[in-house]
Amino acid sequence: MSSPYQNYDSYEAPRDMFVVDAQLSERLGFLRRVYGHVFGAIVLMIGIETLLFTTGMNLKLMALMGQSWWISLLVFMVVSWLAERLAYSGASAITQYAGLGLFVGLQSLITAPVLTIATMTNPNLIGQAAFVTLLITGSLTLFVVLSRSDFSFMRNALFLAGLGLFAISIASAIFGFSLGLGFSVGVVVLMCGYILYETSLIMHHLPTTAHVAGALMIFGSIAVLFRQILFILLKLNDD
Repeated sequence: MSSPYQNYDSYEAPRDMFVVDAQLSERLGFLRRVYGHVFGAIVLMIGIETLLFTTGMNLKLMALMGQSWWISLLVFMVVSWLAERLAYSGASAITQYAGLGLFVGLQSLITAPVLTIATMTNPNLIGQAAFVTLLITGSLTLFVVLSRSDFSFMRNALFLAGLGLFAISIASAIFGFSLGLGFSVGVVVLMCGYILYETSLIMHHLPTTAHVAGALMIFGSIAVLFRQILFILLKLNDD
């Protein structure tokens, strides 16, 4: 499931189509479009969650999905791979928006059960998890921007780490052992790595027309990070 674009230079487009080679004003505009779309995706997710809670569908989703964390990891890994394909394939804006909208919907459905648990135990944890997620994401993003480091070398390691966590979650479902706090901490570390990698990818290697696909990548990492931080806070609250 690794990206088919192992060498960014193999992308068949003029080099000045890449963000790293664009003028400063164009690079800044690209970054504003990416994070503007990330913000829009978060707002859309909040709207979907509100609808789910208003209609009572969140309770049905909680009963249906339980704590199947492997679903979350599988969706994240597959869609992250597809997002890179969209970014480098020169896909139309409509296709990219459709991918982003679909992914926001999927992440909303997956997030609803843990939000439901939080509202039943300690609703304040939701705001705390959102704050911690914002703090981590902002800090890592700022580090990449200020250091101008290229973390594209992390792609294969991140994929293998995600595959390992996915295998552990599948084994948990088969053999009946619980995924404890350590698993969630592992996923948080993995998402931190992905935020570094994806921010670097956006700054150095994406075509300037791929702002929607770039937003899809970043949003996916933020959604999974928020969910796992909330789960950690719930576990700590129980203790």
